Amino acid sequence: MKDTIYRLPQEFIHKLKKIYPHRFPAVCETFLHRKIPAFRINYLKTDLMNLRKMLKQERVKYKELPWPKGSFLLTMELRTFQQSYLYKEGYIYVQNVSSMVPPVILDPQPQEKILDLCAAPGAKTTQLVSLGNREIELVVVEKIRTRYYKLLANLKAQGIDWIEPYLLDGIWVRKKFPEYFDKILLDAPCSCEGLFYVHNPHSFKYWKLRKVKEMSHKQKKLIAAAVYALKEGGTLIYSTCTFSPEENEMVIDWVLNKFKDTLEIIPLTLPLTNAIPGLCRWKDKKFSASLSGSVRIIPHEFMEAFYIVQLKKTG
Repeated sequence: MKDTIYRLPQEFIHKLKKIYPHRFPAVCETFLHRKIPAFRINYLKTDLMNLRKMLKQERVKYKELPWPKGSFLLTMELRTFQQSYLYKEGYIYVQNVSSMVPPVILDPQPQEKILDLCAAPGAKTTQLVSLGNREIELVVVEKIRTRYYKLLANLKAQGIDWIEPYLLDGIWVRKKFPEYFDKILLDAPCSCEGLFYVHNPHSFKYWKLRKVKEMSHKQKKLIAAAVYALKEGGTLIYSTCTFSPEENEMVIDWVLNKFKDTLEIIPLTLPLTNAIPGLCRWKDKKFSASLSGSVRIIPHEFMEAFYIVQLKKTG
């Protein structure tokens, strides 16, 4: 393992070694390199057969992935690709493959009422619309004004002009939309440990253990609000791009205890070789055994670290 990895916060490295004792060197290696760029289809504007033809016409170098369907790795310079007609006209969306997984699991269906909580900058929002087309009722919420306008720009670029996002703190959906939604996506604000890159200090210089605790507190408020806004029988997907159990399994264990006999984990099985079960214990704290049904995506050359869990409101 290269010494440059120790530019990352020492407390973070120490924690990571405890989370992944057997995978620690391999995970650390991923912080030394940029991820291979990826993109996905925008079904609002084209289908897979036509997209493949256009990629060939535009001389785009790519590799199509078996899953998620409609996802591709870019094997050429990203800046060159961004000058293409396909990029500028919104036929595709550049997005890390891990980030594509939560909307695919949510699986938007016609006539469903769906909430995208904490939606900016809009990668998953636009993906939900692409998958569900105009046949879903999608409510989109973002709290931070600058991120809200980025979200608006991305919606416009993807040809989505019929959705007006709410500039709203997500904790208020519990009162504005009580037991309203069939499905909710909460890609929670987090400490973003999965985005650390050794050669860019800005990606990690903000990190402190205190930051992790602050984010965990916010995540608990948001997921509780989401549960109140979810119909009985509804599905909630919670995800983060971070490693810390305090922001992942501990949040889910907390919400399971808060809503006893109301929530249950629906186990996930993903067709990925780098997906492993969530933790059922961290340090001296034991979690619900059902947390083994959540998933940790281990980062590699083109996938970022992600945590994903699927919850069902049973009563």
